[in-house]
Amino acid sequence: MLNKEEIEKRISSTNEAGLVSILYEAMIDNFKDSIDVIDKNDWNKLNYINNNSRDILAELLFTLRGDSNISNNLKEIYIYTNKIITIGENKKDKSYFETAIKIIQPLKEGFDQIEKNIDPKVVTGLTYGRSSLDDYQLKRNKDFQG
Repeated sequence: MLNKEEIEKRISSTNEAGLVSILYEAMIDNFKDSIDVIDKNDWNKLNYINNNSRDILAELLFTLRGDSNISNNLKEIYIYTNKIITIGENKKDKSYFETAIKIIQPLKEGFDQIEKNIDPKVVTGLTYGRSSLDDYQLKRNKDFQG
């Protein structure tokens, strides 16, 4: 699991596929956390985590455009994932979250590969947050000559 600063750095230096991969990673972390809280019988926390997972699924659904086969297949996967985590929450059964991980993990791995094949939108510059200023540079062997 990444800390907040690592996530901010990844978000600021990745491309669209990388952003989707980050969302998948967050969902997988949520599913693992759901398994842990089921063991602890913390049902309020389970509900909170699942609501966050549903928010991520809604964001992923929103990013899909058009009526292509890939888009439709991803919609079906996201809807099915929502269904099984809801059942898992209602039944308080870890196996549903384990299944959700098995569904989302290959998608994450696929988007990780796509991320490597697409250049990021921002190559070099400064990023800043409320409390930090970071300098980063990607593909250091390239330079800009005007």
